[in-house]
Amino acid sequence: MAIYIKYTSPTVDGDVTTQGFDKQIEVNSFQWGVGRGVGSPTGSSGNREASSPSVSEITVTKMLDNASGGLLKEALSSGGKAKLVISFTRTDGNGAVVYLEVTLTDTMISGYSLSSGGDRPSESVSFNFTKIEVKFTPQKSDGTAGSPFPVTYDLGLQKLS
Repeated sequence: MAIYIKYTSPTVDGDVTTQGFDKQIEVNSFQWGVGRGVGSPTGSSGNREASSPSVSEITVTKMLDNASGGLLKEALSSGGKAKLVISFTRTDGNGAVVYLEVTLTDTMISGYSLSSGGDRPSESVSFNFTKIEVKFTPQKSDGTAGSPFPVTYDLGLQKLS
């Protein structure tokens, strides 16, 4: 199972050679979440109040590769219009199959760090975005893809669709 990023507008090419994901960026880990404050008056759990969701930035880690220079350049520029498609894949008899896809709109790099303990350096990259779509594609019992289930959230409008 691999995680790939397609980074466009501007294009940042990676080293991936997997069919269907050529020149994308391979990442080793992915971190993202949503939180919200929920208050419950004492003795009245049925009257809970919740704040608007707080959507975190996405942080990935990856090894130093072809994409590293382009990502650093984006981190140092004032960009903010990139589109990212992050594909979580599994393999079947025909190659890589996407089971989870995260699409980010108006994305900019908000954090970049490089570290090494003497081996090949690794990078941690954080992405800030204005809109996110998370599309889950379940697997049927026969191994084929089921119907995708997309969830889209516009942070600026605080609108779920």
